[in-house]
Amino acid sequence: MLKTISFFIRNYAASYPKRFGTLLALIGVLFLTPDTMIMRLSYLDRWPLMGWRGVLMGLTLLIIWRYFWVSNKKKEWHSLRSIPGLVVIFSFGINSITFTLGIQETSVMVVLTALATMPIFAAILSTIFMGESQGLLGWITIIFAMIGVAVVVGDGPNATGHPNGSTALGALYGAITAFGLALTFTMARKYKELGIVPAAALGSLLSGCIGFYFSSYEDLFTAPVWSLVAMGVIILPISFACLSIAPRYTSSAIVSLIMLLEMVIGPFWVWLGIGEKPTNTMISGALMVLIILIFHIFRTQFKSEH
Repeated sequence: MLKTISFFIRNYAASYPKRFGTLLALIGVLFLTPDTMIMRLSYLDRWPLMGWRGVLMGLTLLIIWRYFWVSNKKKEWHSLRSIPGLVVIFSFGINSITFTLGIQETSVMVVLTALATMPIFAAILSTIFMGESQGLLGWITIIFAMIGVAVVVGDGPNATGHPNGSTALGALYGAITAFGLALTFTMARKYKELGIVPAAALGSLLSGCIGFYFSSYEDLFTAPVWSLVAMGVIILPISFACLSIAPRYTSSAIVSLIMLLEMVIGPFWVWLGIGEKPTNTMISGALMVLIILIFHIFRTQFKSEH
């Protein structure tokens, strides 16, 4: 059964690479959207939250890669010793750290909005490393998508139930995460031999160890077990495995644009979970981003494929 499924997936990926990459990105983002809500519902401080997320995600990814992943494992593991491999490992580690710190610093809306700047970083990095031309319409699409993001977050300070930290610092953490993810996606596409899944696992373990180092023993065991399992064993491994592989089949800029869906859907999960209710302005901006995103995907992904 697994061989049949694997054969179908490989055949579809070979026949329709852009569609396959787009599908992987969509699956990854949809799995990721409730993550911030569950982070809030875990009621953990930043360091133990970082520790559990990193260690559980890292171990789960290693198990998936070791026992279920169809690849040349020896070659992928060896690739991590290269400079691009080390860049991806540390990028994943830093992303895990800054995203957790940002969510615990200020409102989800602020962090996800800063994270949504990833298409800009991805487009710039793709131009530098891949020699890709985004085209005038591509840049215009990104600009209008970012305007939609700005509209959504316009009423962000009015959100309820969020930490009373520094909004500027939270946004900075989100922007650093955006750059790191864009760099990871670009590296994954340029260096196809890189073992992205084990790199993500090692980066996650790195952030988890740092989180545990700064945690007190009493704070480690206060979270509901279901929240830790949901984040570290299900949501993060599945989403980041899909999102890390997707750029090998489509451009990192496309993957980054699709990740804007997290900014659109994530706040609604937070609203349902802890009562951060979006305003009509936020909903209007979310619809704007969604429409632009759908247009961009169909324009770039399905026009020239057979």
